[in-house]
Amino acid sequence: MRSIWIPLVVSLLVVIVVFITNENMETAFTSTLNSITLYKQQYAWASFLVLASDILLPVPSSIVMFMNGFVLGIITGSLLSLGSLLLGCVIGYYLGKFTSLGLNAKNDNRAHLFLEKYGAMAILMSRGIPVLSESVCIVCGYNKMPFKQYLAYNLIGYFPLCLLYAFCGHAGYDKNIFLLAFGFSLIISAACWFFGKNVLATGSKSFK
Repeated sequence: MRSIWIPLVVSLLVVIVVFITNENMETAFTSTLNSITLYKQQYAWASFLVLASDILLPVPSSIVMFMNGFVLGIITGSLLSLGSLLLGCVIGYYLGKFTSLGLNAKNDNRAHLFLEKYGAMAILMSRGIPVLSESVCIVCGYNKMPFKQYLAYNLIGYFPLCLLYAFCGHAGYDKNIFLLAFGFSLIISAACWFFGKNVLATGSKSFK
């Protein structure tokens, strides 16, 4: 537990201190980000491609989803995030089904045991956990899980996350409190990671 709380507390303290001691920095930073809103269409395409590639590349998806809410608003931002991530899940599924990546992912004990223990629910539970979520997608394809069921669970799992991050991003834009809103989104990411770590540890013990 100590390993997650120390960096989390330090990060939040930095955000709070910067916000309190240097309000001009907050204003300047937000003003710079506001300029992105002049190019919403270009930003949307870039965000779509980046999030869709998260299945293969180390993309900081939580930050991108936060920025989608900041630039595009809650509804458009969350729908863009959701559509992009679902496309990535479809790509991961078929990579697992038709390529050797499926075998490699199956040999990843974390993803394999997680899916074996929780079944289709593993998709819901892993959506906010970096790396594991992508591995689970590929393992699902390798195991030929029914595609409609697979897509439905991804939709249910990702929708609240996309909406929550978009809400945080929009709050930072609407109330001019980017750093505090971003700090809250970091808490969401840390909570997902901490939850996933505990579930994996429990799952690993049950298979010994």
